[in-house]
Amino acid sequence: MASFASEPQFAFGAWAFMGGMDDRFGKGYNPFPLELEEVFEMTAKIDGMSYVCGHFPSEFPDDPARLEKLARDYRVGIGGVVAKTFGAKFKNGGFSNPDASIRKEAIENVKRSMELNNILRPVMKELGKSIGCLHSVLWQGNDGSNGLFLSDYSRAWNLMIDGYIEVLEAVPDCNICLEPKSGDPAEDMLVRETIHGLFLARTVEDRIRLRWKERILKEQPTLKANEFFDKLHENLSGYKGRVVQNIEYGHAHIAGGKLAESICLALDFGILRQLDLNDNRKHWDNDHIPGNDNFNEVLEAEYWLYWKGFDGLWNFDIWPQRVAGNTKKDTIRRFAGHLVECINATRYRREIVKRLPPPEEMQKYFQDPDETNISKLLRSVMNQKIDFQESRYR
Repeated sequence: MASFASEPQFAFGAWAFMGGMDDRFGKGYNPFPLELEEVFEMTAKIDGMSYVCGHFPSEFPDDPARLEKLARDYRVGIGGVVAKTFGAKFKNGGFSNPDASIRKEAIENVKRSMELNNILRPVMKELGKSIGCLHSVLWQGNDGSNGLFLSDYSRAWNLMIDGYIEVLEAVPDCNICLEPKSGDPAEDMLVRETIHGLFLARTVEDRIRLRWKERILKEQPTLKANEFFDKLHENLSGYKGRVVQNIEYGHAHIAGGKLAESICLALDFGILRQLDLNDNRKHWDNDHIPGNDNFNEVLEAEYWLYWKGFDGLWNFDIWPQRVAGNTKKDTIRRFAGHLVECINATRYRREIVKRLPPPEEMQKYFQDPDETNISKLLRSVMNQKIDFQESRYR
């Protein structure tokens, strides 16, 4: 078992605050959408909030100089430039879109997102925000199927895999951090759960390896075995481990699996780089404050995050639709308070996790899985006074 993790580094998605928070039944729940500079200014006043994440093209412009200036001026890190390949234009998919021109646009969006992360990464290191801009999250919300006899599943998967290979070959260094979800907006997304993400990552690497084998054998057929493998290793080193994963709490809840199991799989395979923290009632992607709906499930997941040493980005992907105030100033204050509570709720759970026995001591509960005993254990810990460093909005 790895040593326990360092304290969480928190981020949040700017998308929750820069739009009208519309849904299918109404528009303008937030009548005071924030400008990008207001997002950075708000972040700087929240104790413990270190990073902002945003989509390209959307919340983040194709203007690295402006993003660098905002980060420096407010001493706020950029968690990552998230690739946007979903929405009305991509209603039939991004990487898997059967229309070659739309598919190309999705791929170019991802390439540019990766390039922006590469440009911004030195500034993050300069600001002491060293886990910022290491990867580009790719949530393929429209890559999937929308009914029966409407999709060529094999072709869609092959197009998607080829898309990953293309962007990895085009842009070095930056990882692609895929984000599973069972459905919405595509009724059935292709990458539905953690295990699909693991399969995709391995398949992408396997196909890159096969392509390089064929290329080397074609171009240098007389190489000796050791020379061939040295050449192969040299060419594959830039691709290995670059398809990683972002697990969103709420997506795991909706998929019907166990959040803790998904997290353990991703950690054990060395693929987990980011968390999107939120919650829901398991029937819709509401993006509530994490732990408000599924406290014990989130607590179990964060137990393993702690003891397995997760040190990636903790990003609040929330949708405080009913939080907006009566003025812009009041809206910012209420949004900031919402984010403060996200931090405090997570830090509170962290202190509970620290009071639970380590995994080697928990084996007695695993070997005799009587929920009576674990219920007593949890109650005994939660009945203690829990102190933690509280966040505030300055």
